[in-house]
Amino acid sequence: MPSLSSQDRGGQENTGNDALLVKAARRDPAAFAALYRRYVTPIYRYLYSRVGSAADAEDLTAQTFVAALEGLPGYRERGNFAAWLFTIAHNKAADHRRQEHPHLPLDEALDSPDHDENPMTSMMRKETLQRLSALVAGLEEDKQELLRLRFAGSLTYAQIAQVVGSSEGAVKMAVHRLLNRLEAGWEESDE
Repeated sequence: MPSLSSQDRGGQENTGNDALLVKAARRDPAAFAALYRRYVTPIYRYLYSRVGSAADAEDLTAQTFVAALEGLPGYRERGNFAAWLFTIAHNKAADHRRQEHPHLPLDEALDSPDHDENPMTSMMRKETLQRLSALVAGLEEDKQELLRLRFAGSLTYAQIAQVVGSSEGAVKMAVHRLLNRLEAGWEESDE
């Protein structure tokens, strides 16, 4: 099975910086650009993994940041900005899904072809992603969402906990169990 790291990606160091950037953006909306630059790629990746269309993901990303900018005066510092922003993105994706019901295979969401990659490597990568996609598709939607937030959104366990309304320990345990379940399924499909 491909290695899926379960380590946090440094979200704690951004929390303090985010608070300063939020304060600046409240005084001057142009300062919001720094928060946008920091989070636009993870938000887009997360939304693309949810909706499967680059155009829809771009629209939802824009809607997410517009809603965040408009909601900034009401944002309270009790959580952290990334979790708040991903909650907005999560809600935008849920609204979109209710309207359209699209389904994106995980291999398409994660597949970003490398033009320098040789055809054999590309084919093997595609097969690996298809196998992984099939395993993930067998999970319940809430479990898939945890994986999207963790790996497509690059959120820390604490941030995911805020988005899904759970404790950090429960999220960490759930992701760990999901990875073990996927690994067991992967090994089973190798036999």
